[in-house]
Order: sequence, then structure tokens, then C-alpha cells
Amino acid sequence: MAWDFETEPEFQEQLDWTRGFLDEHILPLETIELEVTDEQWKALTAPLKQQVKDRGLWACHLDPELGGQGFGQVKLGLMHEILGRSSIAPAIFGNNAPDSGNAELLAIGGNDEQKKQWMEPLLAGELRSGFSMTEPDTAGSDPTLLETSAVRDGDTWVINGHKWFTSGGSGADFLIAMVVTNPDVHPYQGSSMIVVPTDTPGLEIVRDVPNMHHPYPGQFARHPMGTPR
Repeated sequence: MAWDFETEPEFQEQLDWTRGFLDEHILPLETIELEVTDEQWKALTAPLKQQVKDRGLWACHLDPELGGQGFGQVKLGLMHEILGRSSIAPAIFGNNAPDSGNAELLAIGGNDEQKKQWMEPLLAGELRSGFSMTEPDTAGSDPTLLETSAVRDGDTWVINGHKWFTSGGSGADFLIAMVVTNPDVHPYQGSSMIVVPTDTPGLEIVRDVPNMHHPYPGQFARHPMGTPR
């Protein structure tokens, strides 16, 4: 039995447009991204984001009720084959990590107030987010080893711990932190995800941690995947 791997013509047209848009408008920005201020960067990228929205490709993998087009993960992968040529391109298309995944987490677990305060502006590109799970003394790929705790205090949670490699944390307006809220049950059951605004008293972003993708700290201001401790 043959398997047809061709992309339907309508979406192939979108991919062709994406490739041309990347070459003509996005790649040239890489030559100046470290030379402009945050406000200048917003002014440069806002019209590009609007063109993507007008084209119907903004956050296209998300369901329509989340502000996307409902194209799904396969078509997202096809787009990222193109967008992956530039580290700044996914943010201009509204499908950059960790913002897109965090929006899905808020859609699944957030209440109406949290969705309005955090999810909707995140999907609109008005806020940036970080995902904070990894810790310096445990295996970051195993959330059952989490040591950061959160204790209920009236209407708030008091979080105590040290995170490492917080994806997107450098330029985030809020973090989704994975913490232990009930140490008396099985590790699979005792953790929660809590929205933490980055201006919360006691929250300290110590420094950016250079890696092979971002060897120079100045890059973190532009790239959503900057990883501070």
C-alpha cells in the first residue's frame, strides 16, 4: 500500500509564503537584533506579526478557541522546517516555545480569570512566559525528583526553591513553575504548576546560563528560549 506524503495544495501555498516571508523580512533582522533596544525591536517585529495574523498563520497549531487555526502538530512541524532556519522566526509566528506550550497548559488547567489575565495576552503576543521545572541538584527530565515546594498561606502560595534553565525566563512576564504542593502522596500526584509573575517579591533571576545555542548572554533578550537560573 502506498503512503501519500504530499502536503495539500492549500497549505503548501502557506508554506511557500512562509519561506519567502522568512527570507525577505525575518532573516535580515538577525543582522541588527543585538544592536537595537527592546522598544525598537517591538516596533520592527509588530508589523511582521500582523502580516502573519492577516495570513491566518498566527499560532496556527492551536485550536480556534485558543486563538489559533487548528492546523495541528504535523503542519506545525512542516512550518518549523522553514522557521527553524532562524531563531527569531517562531516568535514572529506565535508558535515559539515555551509560550505556545504554556498557553495550552493555561487552556487546560487555568480558570477563567487566569485565562483572561495570562493566556489571552500570551496568545496575542503581548506577554512572554517561561517554564520553570529543572533544578540544579536533580535530574531536570524527571519531575518526580522536584525539591522546590509551595505551601498554602491564606489565598496565596509561598514557594521555596532554586530553579535552573528556566526556558524563556530571561524576558518573561510570568513563569509557570512546577513545584511540590503535597509531599505526603506519591510523586506522580503531589506536584502542581503555579503561575508566578516575574515581579513577585522574592523571585530572583540570578543570571543567564550560556549554552551552545546561546553562548553570549546578550542574545537572551531577543530569544524566547533564554535559560536563566
